[in-house]
Amino acid sequence: MKKPLSLKTKMILLFLGVTGIIVLFFFVSNGLFWNVFYINENRSKVKEAYEVLSEKVKTGESTSKELSESLDRLNSGAEIFFGLQGSGDWEFTILSREMLSPNQLDFMMDRLKRNFLMGSAEGVSIIEEKANYTLQRADLDRGSFFECYGYMETADGSQKKFIISMPLSRAIQTGRNSGIFFIYLSVFILILGLLLVIFISGRVTKPIEQLTDLSNRMKNLDFSARYTGSKTDEVGILGNNMNEMASQLERTILKLQMANEQLSEDLKEQERIDEMRKDFISNVSHELKTPIALIQGYAEGLKDSKDDPEAFEDYCSVIMDESEKMNRMVKKLTTLNQLEFGAADFQPVTFDVMELISSVVSQYAKQIKEAGAEVRIEGPGELSVIGDEFEIEEVVNNYLSNALNHLEEPFQITISVADLGPTARISVSNTGKPIPEEDLDKVWIKFYKVDRARTRSYGGSGIGLSIVKAIMDTHGKEYGVYNTETGVTFWFELDRSFREEETEDGCD
Repeated sequence: MKKPLSLKTKMILLFLGVTGIIVLFFFVSNGLFWNVFYINENRSKVKEAYEVLSEKVKTGESTSKELSESLDRLNSGAEIFFGLQGSGDWEFTILSREMLSPNQLDFMMDRLKRNFLMGSAEGVSIIEEKANYTLQRADLDRGSFFECYGYMETADGSQKKFIISMPLSRAIQTGRNSGIFFIYLSVFILILGLLLVIFISGRVTKPIEQLTDLSNRMKNLDFSARYTGSKTDEVGILGNNMNEMASQLERTILKLQMANEQLSEDLKEQERIDEMRKDFISNVSHELKTPIALIQGYAEGLKDSKDDPEAFEDYCSVIMDESEKMNRMVKKLTTLNQLEFGAADFQPVTFDVMELISSVVSQYAKQIKEAGAEVRIEGPGELSVIGDEFEIEEVVNNYLSNALNHLEEPFQITISVADLGPTARISVSNTGKPIPEEDLDKVWIKFYKVDRARTRSYGGSGIGLSIVKAIMDTHGKEYGVYNTETGVTFWFELDRSFREEETEDGCD
């Protein structure tokens, strides 16, 4: 596609075209109409000269000073020769500002005699003919002339011959010279004008080019560019308006981007929730399928064991155990749901974490004994922390239950409390198989089980650690898990409370 001309180029071409047309018009006008104009103008002067001379002759002032002054005024800017009859028929007084050479005098007298005696001749064209004078143009070998000749009435009623001659060669040459001068002048004006229009067009088009570049960048959604011109005319107003428009668009695009990002995040969150809902339904269905099947199977077995008290007792025990497992899972799901959706009543208080740990261990005394485990509590005698006491008890409960369920020789569980200054770290370690590294970050996911067969054997649902995650997220504190040389350690942190310690030291 052909590249369009720039505005600057168009302005230069427009100037050249207009100037060229004007120059051509004046050049043609000078060639065609200058002579006509000049001849008509001088013909009027010849007639005016006749009228002045006729009036002066009629009033008897043909030799007066006033006549000379009048002729001088007529001769101003022109070359006019006046001849007036004297005492004899062919004696003439030549009236002119300039002295005529003998040649000129002879030529003028020759023209006078020819006009009076011979009338029109070749090369002579009559322009105006009256009773007292004839106005004509004579194109002769010697040149072209305006001539007016005839009779003038004197003061005594007699008539005198006269001739007025005006050479036209100077007029024609003046027209030619003016044409040549006009050509040179036109070339000079054209060059000077071209330089001026290049300079002016550059000043005019520079801000427009800047606005064009600005609009192109805005078209490509780049709103950082700004018009920097200092003009206050229409271009300056347009530039300022484009700056304001760019700022408005930049802010609007930024808002749209933020809205799109938020919408994208909302969509991802919705997809995540939908995926969690599907996983939840699938996992709950899977977890409930086995106990329901067992309950159904053993319930049917009860019908056939009415006469066998021992079998009847076993079937009832299995049904009760499976029902209890289902009940625990439902309670944990309810607790987890409340924590995740903010429905739980979070009440942070100051409490002794060492006392809480001892209480939880006491509750698990039977399970610890059945597992043949040794549980050690390591830490200071007392340590005050801040948190929801009942929820933190649930965390310790889940960590200890998890440790017991995955315990192996030498069947040791260590619950340690470390004072880290502003915080306290509570860790629960057990001896046993380590968790595969790829599964360490997944143990907090609902229903996730590293060893499903083993989890099923002790009735685990894969919800306990998810409850731990939800509780610690509510507290806004750190938690985690890592493998050790002898097993696995789960940990969490709480803020320390120094108020009671200050009171005891008498600093409150």
